[in-house]
Amino acid sequence: MSATRLDAALDGVRAVLLDVDDTIVDTRDAMVVAGTEAAAAIWPQRAGDHRAMAQRYYDDPERWFPRYASGDVAFDAMRAGRLAEVAAAFGLDVPPDAHRSFEDAYAPAFRSAQRLFPDVPELLDATHRLGLPVALLTNSALAPTRVKLEALDLVQRFDVVVTTDTLGFGKPDPRVYVEACRLMAVDPARVVCVGDSLEWDVLGAEAAGLRAVWLDRAARGTTEQVASVVGLDELTAALDRRFGPPVTDR
Repeated sequence: MSATRLDAALDGVRAVLLDVDDTIVDTRDAMVVAGTEAAAAIWPQRAGDHRAMAQRYYDDPERWFPRYASGDVAFDAMRAGRLAEVAAAFGLDVPPDAHRSFEDAYAPAFRSAQRLFPDVPELLDATHRLGLPVALLTNSALAPTRVKLEALDLVQRFDVVVTTDTLGFGKPDPRVYVEACRLMAVDPARVVCVGDSLEWDVLGAEAAGLRAVWLDRAARGTTEQVASVVGLDELTAALDRRFGPPVTDR
C-alpha cells in the first residue's frame, strides 16, 4: 500500500491497540503443534492424520470461535463443537474422555510452542521510545492469553489487556474497542488498532471510531480501502516518520 494511506492512519494517534493471535504471536503454528499432540492423545490409531486434524481444528470451518467471541456459546461448548467437527470430517467418534485428553496433551504443548514474530520487539521498542501506550485486544480468553504472555515474558509489558472475559464478548462488538480505549484513557479517534483480521481488527475498529491498520502478512491484498502493511517493521518505520527519530546526544 502507499505510505500516504498508512501515514494518514497514524496521523495524530496517541496510543496503539494490538491484536495478539497471529499478529504478535504465531498462534497458528502453536495451535497446530499442540493440536497434533492432542489429536494423537484422542485418536492414537490415526497417526498419519494427526497434523491434518490439528489444522482443521485451527481452520474451524463451522466458525465456532467467532460464535464464542460474540458471546453466543461458552468456551467449553466452542471446543466441543470444534472437536466434534474434526471427528466427523475424519469419520471418527469423540471418545467420552476426549476433552480431558485434549486438555492434558494440548496445554503443555501449546505453552512450549509460543513464538513471538521477529518484527514485534522493534515495534514495542519504538512505541516505548515515542511515548505511545500499547494495549492488547484479543478474542481469546484471559487464561490462554496469560499463558502466551508468560511464556514470552511479556506479562509486565502491557498495562491494559482486554479479552473476551472483560465484557463477556469480543471483536467486532464496538464496545470492546471503546473499553480498551477507556482503560488507556485515550480517545478512540486517537487510537490505531493493528491486527491480522480485516473483519475484527480493521473494519470493526473503524466502525467503533478508531484508526486501523491491517497486518497482511501473506500479502493477500483486499478491495477494501484500508491502510495495510505486510510486516510490523513497516508500521515501526511509519511511526518513526510520523513522530521523528529518537533524540540522541550531540
